[in-house]
Amino acid sequence: MNERVVAVVLNWNGGEETLRCLDSVAASQGVDVVMLLADNGSRDGSVEAAEQRFDELVVLRLGSNLGYAAGNNRALRHAFDELDASWVCLLNSDVLIDPDTLESLLAGARSAEEQGAVGAVGPCLVYCDRPAVIWACGGEVVPRFNVTQLLGHGRTAPAPGEAPPPSDVDYLPGACLLVRREACEAAGLLDESFFCYLEDADWGLRVRAAGMRMVVVPASRARHALSASTGGGYTAGRKYMTGVNSVHFLRKHPSPSGWAALFLLDIMLWPLTLLRGMLSGRTAGAVAKLRGLIDGLRGVHVDASVAARFARRSS
Repeated sequence: MNERVVAVVLNWNGGEETLRCLDSVAASQGVDVVMLLADNGSRDGSVEAAEQRFDELVVLRLGSNLGYAAGNNRALRHAFDELDASWVCLLNSDVLIDPDTLESLLAGARSAEEQGAVGAVGPCLVYCDRPAVIWACGGEVVPRFNVTQLLGHGRTAPAPGEAPPPSDVDYLPGACLLVRREACEAAGLLDESFFCYLEDADWGLRVRAAGMRMVVVPASRARHALSASTGGGYTAGRKYMTGVNSVHFLRKHPSPSGWAALFLLDIMLWPLTLLRGMLSGRTAGAVAKLRGLIDGLRGVHVDASVAARFARRSS
């Protein structure tokens, strides 16, 4: 079966990181893949450098920072309407895939089809600097801290050939996932009101509600360096924006247990979070998370100005 894959790399001043991501896609084997660079108004010369390095690269200039959701939505429409994609692989610029990642994801999707229609598949994401440690093998929506949880986070990745079979998850982290055209037609595209963070969890729930499955393929690997554009792991920017969007997510997908967990664990017990942050040098992140939750309850939304403010602080 010849299924065209369009690999979308969303870029926002990604520099060499974006070029390394594209290099990894260009090395893919066993798949008819088209590379599409969707650029959110970069000013660092990364688009021009990519055009010089890759002759067959398709470039979609978006003009300004539309965020993860809107930027990828423009790329998804272009991939389906103009490039005749059967599948689209969404990639953060801080992710590297192996030569067989796309092929193994497609194989995993085909094998999982025996249990029902697959809307999207994703790899086991490991750390770039610690490839034996899992960052996420899918995710689940839980009434605990942060609304969502990365599955397998911090555990040792199984050795090649020993990975478990593909399995269903609530959602696939947006850092790297392969989504089917039919899933986008059934569930719609990403919800742009999230801008960035938790839009992948929302999408996963909508795809599943439309009758298609989200499947993680543990034998497939991608390496994640965490997002340089938003400051990486436990940073003030990331924690603030996830705080705002946690409230937004619960308003869209309300549950008594979810709201109870947010108020009890994230707000009432926040002094413990602050204490842990002080002991680990993460005080700014702990404070930003509480600010984000409060702003989310006040109706604030994440947008380009918020992302730019935190990007400036981390530069």
